[in-house]
Amino acid sequence: MSGMDMSGMGGMDMSTSGLFTPVNMKIARAYWGMIAGAVGFLACLRFVSIIQSRRRRNVASKSPHAIPSRPNGVVSQAYATATASLREMSYPQPIYFTGRLSKYFSPMPVGQSLVLVVYWIVLLAFLWTGTILEKDDPMYAYKWEKVGFRAAWVSVSQIPFVYLLSCKFNPISILTGISYERFNWLHRWAARTVFLTLIVHWSFFFTEWSLADMVQMEFEMMSMVKYGFGAWSVIGWMVLSGFGFFRKMNYELFVAQHICAAAVLLWLIFIHVPAYARYNVYMAIGFVAFDWTARIVWNVSRNTHIFGSSGAKFPGYSAQAEILPGNMVRLTVEDIDFQWKAGQHVRLSIPCLRPFELHPFTIANTSSSMPNHHMTMVIKAHSGFSKVLHSTAVKSPSRNYRAFISGPWGSPPDLSHFETVVLIACSSGASFTTPLVEELFKNPSCAKTVVLHWIVRSREHFQWFGSTLENVVKLAQETQFSLQVIIHITQSLEPSILFSNRTSLQTAQIQKYAPNEDARSLEGSSSGDSVSSTMDEKSPLSSSYRRLAPASLTMRYSGRPTVESMIRSPVEHALGETAVVVCGGLSITAEVRNFVTALSDERAVHKGTGAQGIYLFAESFGW
Repeated sequence: MSGMDMSGMGGMDMSTSGLFTPVNMKIARAYWGMIAGAVGFLACLRFVSIIQSRRRRNVASKSPHAIPSRPNGVVSQAYATATASLREMSYPQPIYFTGRLSKYFSPMPVGQSLVLVVYWIVLLAFLWTGTILEKDDPMYAYKWEKVGFRAAWVSVSQIPFVYLLSCKFNPISILTGISYERFNWLHRWAARTVFLTLIVHWSFFFTEWSLADMVQMEFEMMSMVKYGFGAWSVIGWMVLSGFGFFRKMNYELFVAQHICAAAVLLWLIFIHVPAYARYNVYMAIGFVAFDWTARIVWNVSRNTHIFGSSGAKFPGYSAQAEILPGNMVRLTVEDIDFQWKAGQHVRLSIPCLRPFELHPFTIANTSSSMPNHHMTMVIKAHSGFSKVLHSTAVKSPSRNYRAFISGPWGSPPDLSHFETVVLIACSSGASFTTPLVEELFKNPSCAKTVVLHWIVRSREHFQWFGSTLENVVKLAQETQFSLQVIIHITQSLEPSILFSNRTSLQTAQIQKYAPNEDARSLEGSSSGDSVSSTMDEKSPLSSSYRRLAPASLTMRYSGRPTVESMIRSPVEHALGETAVVVCGGLSITAEVRNFVTALSDERAVHKGTGAQGIYLFAESFGW
């Protein structure tokens, strides 16, 4: 074969520019141009959103009875219609599984799937454009090498992107305002894509070597081939070990081995690729180095209180743990000397319990809601760190812990420019939604109606956030704000048991409904009571929604409510744009995604019917 000398590979030493390098380097630049274009587009959308939010809040402050979230011009109407269409296309998650193992095979929401499909289409175009040669082509002898080299460039160009998506401090998050954890799915799929394009890379070279009967010679003479297969094997291991089931089995072990594997991978790639392609390795190292340096500086300054005003003499923060029903722990970290946004999370370390471990937990209160600027986290005892914390708190209830904090992290939704807000939380998901409600009352906003649904198994779980919710309802009563907090108790118990212990509820308004009828009786309360306990097995929640007081806290013992019963009525009564926020497991988030999409399509939002937009923010348990 005329290609036996592998002249297309620079004599196989890979030290000089190969025959196909100029074109392949253009492909590499085009790839990063695509990434830059996508980031620029998202940054522009963020800028428009910020301007829109400020405009709406300004209008609301000057004219309290106005509905600033309604489009009032040709441009704003066109933008609203385009936004509604994009939301209807991207929100659904029509297929999902709930089994212990099968849930990890659930397809992504349609929006993420479309992004991935576009990404794959672009890569396929880069991979195959101009690489399939006809027999009469002068370069036909190099047909295997041409595809192999193109696949190599397509693969190595993605490496910095994969590492970039793993960083907490990264330019993409800074420009787009999208937090690092919401890129985790793309990080994993980009890595899987690299694994596949590498198969194309080595399989075409391997085919050529097999046809020439020189496979053994290549492995003996070209050490870089061995490093290449080593790199592919490491990526394969990282993809396999990154599967959700294995991450959940032992997350600490996963993180440790993943970091080590990532370092080994860069070393193997550095040796395997030619000098003129090593800039991809340098880019990846640069992204990671910037991320780790920024994190170390930020975390050290945060925990040594260099820029804080707490006057603490020792590194870290003092923390106390309180046992709550349902294997929960409320961890209160004292004298926090920094601000955070409602819905953000921190990565927490308590070395005396589990040294060298950082675990993410949602902050369950707002910056100004606790005395002396404390921070609280409501933590479910599962395994590992959370289980150790719970067992230690049971044995030593008054023990003080030295906690170290990384963060705050996350970009929670800005709900201040929506007219109606519906929040849905399952169990400990209220850690995310409760502070969002608090923040709506503490800062100027356009919100006129807020409905919070909290789904828990037992009434005793109300203690997790009971006092906070009661305080928010009381504040809403004083300000004449329309707030409805509805607690759904899914555990079926006898009414005599249900009302024998009212925990932190000061009064109880017991409402009994007959099927398809209005309330028949009202016992034990005055007309001014805002907190009620409701037993209702069959009456539609939408009718209860219309009967509730402008500010109320209601308990319902009717099992898990339907998504439609929680969302439809507030949306249909909304005069402006509605925000729906859900925090829970895959089942509830997928159901909300699908219903919001169906409701938006049914009402023909911003398509001439007068129905206003529906924004959705879904926060799932686990990453």
